[in-house]
Amino acid sequence: MSGDDRFEILLTPETGDGVSTHAQKFIDSSPDGLNLVAKNVPHIETAIELLLDGHGDIVPVSGEWWSKNRNRELSTSLVLPRREPTRVLVGEDKPEYIPKKGIIVADCEIIKRQLHRSRGDIVVKLASEMEGLPEDQFERVEWLENLRVEEKIDGFITTRSLHSSLSSKPRRHTLGMQRQDDSRARFIPVPLEGYTVLLTRKDFPASRFSKVIDVGAALSFRLELTVLDSIEDNLKDKIALVIEQRKVRTILQDVGNRGKSLGFENPLKEWKTFTGGDTHQGPKDSDPRIDVILETISKDGTVTTSVERIFPIDESHSGIQTLLVNWHHVLKIAREVPEEEKRGRMKELMDEYIDKLVSEKRISEDRIYSPMFKDNDHN
Repeated sequence: MSGDDRFEILLTPETGDGVSTHAQKFIDSSPDGLNLVAKNVPHIETAIELLLDGHGDIVPVSGEWWSKNRNRELSTSLVLPRREPTRVLVGEDKPEYIPKKGIIVADCEIIKRQLHRSRGDIVVKLASEMEGLPEDQFERVEWLENLRVEEKIDGFITTRSLHSSLSSKPRRHTLGMQRQDDSRARFIPVPLEGYTVLLTRKDFPASRFSKVIDVGAALSFRLELTVLDSIEDNLKDKIALVIEQRKVRTILQDVGNRGKSLGFENPLKEWKTFTGGDTHQGPKDSDPRIDVILETISKDGTVTTSVERIFPIDESHSGIQTLLVNWHHVLKIAREVPEEEKRGRMKELMDEYIDKLVSEKRISEDRIYSPMFKDNDHN
């Protein structure tokens, strides 16, 4: 092993985002014969200064941290395989079986809204709004677990890494995307969740890590940043977003949600027939695709605006731009005040349809000519 294979990784104490733990496992595995040496640093700010001064080679950070602290002198080309991005519910019951009027504490706004969407009969509070909440993440999750044990709350939402830090190891339930079961509530992840980004200087020999770094995760991370940069600031904590590379076969094996809408006995064969012409056989089942889901939800959880797209990797830039155009267009429509139909037969049909919705209590009368999203949904 040559000296060129030795790299110092500046590690900061675990903050609950799972980054330092993930990086330490990467170091311990010594991938591809690399000599990775951990150097402990007390603060992320100190680690960045040391990196820029040449006193270290790599600083692991979370995707969220980089989004808020970007530096043109540093590179984000190295990204470890993405950790599971979905949150977990700590408690005895799955979301479907929480008792009526049960109290759940959510750790962010979008998860709170997703819980309201899945269960309109439970009480969902934000942890940040609770009196006596500790500032330290590890103390906070222990504090919430004590409230649950004392039966003051029925459960709380947290990350997997924070759940694993609990000494009592209570039960947890994944808030999943439910690609295989559309009968269960769907929880799209918080943007940039699960990424471990290895920051380096611009002159770093990134090619030496080509066999061990997840190129797909690096592309997904860049695309998620692009989407997030195009979202209004007051909406960023109210969106859910996931961008993944998935094979055609895997996508077509989704039997829940959009997968069921394909309606084919052999969806792969049918898709090739639909997309392929006389001179083109269509996609192979092993071909990768970029799979994107972006959504926002009203404050009470009754209205969801979602845009989903699947496109080839070589169309990643145009695909994301099209998705964003569609997103802003759909949001604009959702915020508009609907006009009452004034034409004869069409007005009659609309009146009958609206009367049926009201009689079945599927919509309240005060929502008929109101925008789907109210001003306070995104403020």
